[in-house]
Amino acid sequence: MTYSSMAKSELCRIRPENDCCRLAEAYGLLLYAKLLSEGHDTYTTDHQEVARLLGETAAAVCGIYADVLTVPKSTKGSGYRYVVKIPNAEQKKLMCAAFAGHTGGILEKECCVNAFLRGAFAVCGTVTDPMKDYHLEFLAGSPRRRDILAGAMKRVGIRAHELNRNERWVVYVKDVDDIMALMTRMGAPYAAGHVAQTRAVKGWRNSANRRVNCDQANIDRTVSAAEQQIAAIRRLMGERGPDAIPPELREIAALRLENPEMSLRELSESLTEPISRSGVNHRLKKLMELAEQK
Repeated sequence: MTYSSMAKSELCRIRPENDCCRLAEAYGLLLYAKLLSEGHDTYTTDHQEVARLLGETAAAVCGIYADVLTVPKSTKGSGYRYVVKIPNAEQKKLMCAAFAGHTGGILEKECCVNAFLRGAFAVCGTVTDPMKDYHLEFLAGSPRRRDILAGAMKRVGIRAHELNRNERWVVYVKDVDDIMALMTRMGAPYAAGHVAQTRAVKGWRNSANRRVNCDQANIDRTVSAAEQQIAAIRRLMGERGPDAIPPELREIAALRLENPEMSLRELSESLTEPISRSGVNHRLKKLMELAEQK
């Protein structure tokens, strides 16, 4: 089951207690399933619970009995699709009449806005697995349905964006906090919690990766510096013999030749008489300067 399907299953288990919220949820379901639009009398989905909710809501709120059909997908062995069908024009008329004179006040209360968004998301919404991306969207379709959705989200403080995808309007949310807030408002706290948990895991991984990258960069710098120091010491000894290295630099030169992986701190601790890191660095630089002298 996809993350989006899991979120819809959580939402489909909710049954509003108040008449106003039942009406608002029904409006969201039927409007964005396009069953209130002229010329549309069927809605098709891969999600059985959404189809069942749509049929039950049409019966409970509008007093009509829609057919909920199970049909095989076109590809053999690929499962089923679920079709909600308004059986005739009379039933369609009754369904539309249930909202006549009410649409202006359906979204007055915040609880009703939440119920409306829940219904709309069930039939036209998707949310991406937060491990891949933070993205929640409604395929609103028409400019009118886009404006109703965008206005509803604005009323409850959700920052929504709009785009036209193949002549169909999409209302979407990218901010992770807004996605969690919207999922919670619609009634999917488990799905919202999954987003929060995923964000925490991503943050930990990013922090760990930064530390690893920083450590690797430090190692690379140490190795590069050590290679230059060893090359200088060998050049100095090869051209002028061991006596070319001053007595006070011979121990650090020998340590660096034998331990190319050691950091400055480790070199300082390995000296017969330990000195500071800056002292070790100064001696190694002195060796490199001597190697450059002709």
